[in-house]
Amino acid sequence: MANSFTVSEEQKKQFAAAYLLNVMVNEKVIIPLYLEEKDIDLEPVLEYMMMKRYLSVENQEFYAPTDKGKEILRRFMQRYSEFLKIFDIYCAVDLEEGVFAFEEYFNITDAQQWNKYINDERWEDLRVAVALYKKLNPVEIVFMSFLHEGQFGNRGEGWQFDLLLGSIWDDILEVCNTALNASDLAYEDEYGDLVDGNMVLEDVIIQGAEINLALHKQEQELHQEKQEKQENDDFDDGYGVANIETEVYEYYCQPMYISPLWALILFI
Repeated sequence: MANSFTVSEEQKKQFAAAYLLNVMVNEKVIIPLYLEEKDIDLEPVLEYMMMKRYLSVENQEFYAPTDKGKEILRRFMQRYSEFLKIFDIYCAVDLEEGVFAFEEYFNITDAQQWNKYINDERWEDLRVAVALYKKLNPVEIVFMSFLHEGQFGNRGEGWQFDLLLGSIWDDILEVCNTALNASDLAYEDEYGDLVDGNMVLEDVIIQGAEINLALHKQEQELHQEKQEKQENDDFDDGYGVANIETEVYEYYCQPMYISPLWALILFI
């Protein structure tokens, strides 16, 4: 069954603002007050960000993120990080075999080989289905997936235009509206009885969460081994390894669990 999602101009401006705030804060890109050439296409987004007080004008020369703008970015990046840690595992699921592509994440170390593996036709993308089941906004989930995959704001030719008016938004909606949902997962069992698609999706969510936990734990173990190896190494290059603690979301083994991060009002 096809979905029927839309994205409003307000939503486009909100997501474009989050992207532009990241460019300005984390990539240290300076946007001058007087726009030239293709930067003129940023004007509608910048006007919106000024109206929402995400930006101010410094020395009548350039735009600068306000404390409110930085808070918006902080909230967005928290959710984006959560998306990468929790939802991305559902991007490639073999429904017939009941396996996830990410089960091989630490076994395929070559990037080119991994890309070929994860793009195999056997995999189904269930991120939208999981988002719908958890009553989250699928447009936000697909926007984040495009951001992660470098499809949105890739800083190529004409990226300024694409933030609001480009066909990228049509692409995002196409993914949302053609994605599998729970009703598509229903099937007849060997006795001819109909298995409800929501039950199938619940099993997928639980299995994905358990695999995610195992991957997080493996990542922690590998990081610990790397730390211990460095500590025992006589040569000290002065850099060391950052002590990164990987959060493990055991609650996500409950299909209906939603992190409090997704309950926050993102754009204020």
